[in-house]
Amino acid sequence: MKLPKYCKWVTSAVMTLGLLLSVASLEAAPPTFTKRPTLGPNSNLRAPMVGMLRFTVDQPVTTIVSINDRSRRWEMEFDSSWDPSKGIPLIGLEADVRHEVFVSVRNSAGEITRFPNKLVFVPQPMVSATGDNPRIRVTKISPQRTEPGYTLFVLRRAVPIRPPYRSAGQFNFMRQWGALVIVDDHGRIVWRYESDSRIAGVDQFEDGNILFHRADNRTLEVDLFGNIVNQWYAARNPEITSSAGVGIEVETLHHQPHEMPNGNFLALTANARMVKGYYDDAFDLSKRRDRMVMGDDIVEIDRKTGKVLWRWSAWDHLDPFRIGYEATNAYWPTRGFPDHADWTHGNGVTYDPTDDSVLVSFRHQEAILKIDRKSSQVKWILGRPGGWGKLESKVLRPVGEPFRWPSHQHNPHISTSGSIVVYDNGFLRARPPEPWMAPEKSFSRGVEYKVDEKTMTVRQLWASHEGPVADSCFSWAMSDARQLPKTGNILIIDAICADREMGLSVDEFTAQKYVSEVPSYGRIREYDHATKEVLFEVIVEDPNELIAYELFGGLRISSLYPPGRAPKIRSLP
Repeated sequence: MKLPKYCKWVTSAVMTLGLLLSVASLEAAPPTFTKRPTLGPNSNLRAPMVGMLRFTVDQPVTTIVSINDRSRRWEMEFDSSWDPSKGIPLIGLEADVRHEVFVSVRNSAGEITRFPNKLVFVPQPMVSATGDNPRIRVTKISPQRTEPGYTLFVLRRAVPIRPPYRSAGQFNFMRQWGALVIVDDHGRIVWRYESDSRIAGVDQFEDGNILFHRADNRTLEVDLFGNIVNQWYAARNPEITSSAGVGIEVETLHHQPHEMPNGNFLALTANARMVKGYYDDAFDLSKRRDRMVMGDDIVEIDRKTGKVLWRWSAWDHLDPFRIGYEATNAYWPTRGFPDHADWTHGNGVTYDPTDDSVLVSFRHQEAILKIDRKSSQVKWILGRPGGWGKLESKVLRPVGEPFRWPSHQHNPHISTSGSIVVYDNGFLRARPPEPWMAPEKSFSRGVEYKVDEKTMTVRQLWASHEGPVADSCFSWAMSDARQLPKTGNILIIDAICADREMGLSVDEFTAQKYVSEVPSYGRIREYDHATKEVLFEVIVEDPNELIAYELFGGLRISSLYPPGRAPKIRSLP
């Protein structure tokens, strides 16, 4: 029998109303666990400290996780965009500590269901191939005064032997392991990523992913679960054995990458050329011969395609015969380029959005250069005068006291006020053939400069100290310094704190004890900019001094989760 049209309408309305009432009834009812919660380690063992919470529930919910450990209690609230059936990552748990975890869920009507049983999770401690762990020693914390967030740093290990004399096994020990480590404002390790290759510079993309170079001339982008999102490699490197990722037509990818505002990144790549009559010994300039020389290019790499969008080469602008101490050391010969000199040794590059320019640090030129990206011309040089040829007029003139040129500096940064903050390693403090500063008198520091481009002058605004003091480090390589945006504090990462012994050699090939043969440790500090008071200090060391743990560099990050998806976190009494 055919129903009238109005009957069909009534039937449809009743069915729709019944469905709506059913949904409303479901949402009004407390959520029910249809699969009980479990908590275990992240499936990606590169980031083994991430706990993965999984369960299923009969309706969309907000997940509330309460956590107790040996010294604190806190709560994390994940909104309904986190699907518990796919796993909710718990990041920020301390290594080798028992965590008791309690799970509750809340639906949109505010109905809460608590899972009655506690879960237990103990994140794995860091264990390198030797079974040895670095000791993390916290000596100072000031949570109310330090920059909010977490400190991400690169951890490496070295053998206290000079590079030319290390055996193949010792090189493998150094180069076939590396880690990214995050500590909180109390110095607790709360995340780490372990690599089968030594790691160099690190940066963080705006979306939270981490970008870093490896010693095998690969550049990786990973998320905080340890998953590789992108990877690139130097396609013309003689030691590349895997074509995983995107090949870039360069010989090397090294030191510090840097994200640009457009989402691409800057990188350093050293490339070789034959130079006739080049120096054979930076400590004896009379020795000359034809030899291969490595000089740096700066490249902008498209994050999505790996295409090189912009390139600037030191070979096109600088004189390779402007030599620095260490240029003839065994840096590149121990990295797959036999008998290659190390002319520029680029070690840090950063972008200045105010005028579309790039800052680059050349360690062996003892200088930071500012380069106009559109014209590729050098705008100014912050470094010792002399030997720059046609660029001599670009050397900034120092004004004010105190002032000291940076020496063998590492990785410059631009502060929110436009000043330049850089780690001044203070190694040698001279260019050949000038007399160099002996290691027992040397010291490293963080330093801030202000450049006036109209007058072509530079003023030293701030320094952690002006000379060797009782607790100053002598980090003859690597390290980092940057101003933190919210507090204005200065974060300084001393890669190597080495004893300043009398009579140490700075030449790898002398019979004297060389600087890399001295026991050392790494250190992280945060300074109050106004008072220079140390607000935070963490020391990373091998108590037996058999391994030299190095902190290549690092940065302060605001969250352990992607922007826009971070859980609400609050302390519990």
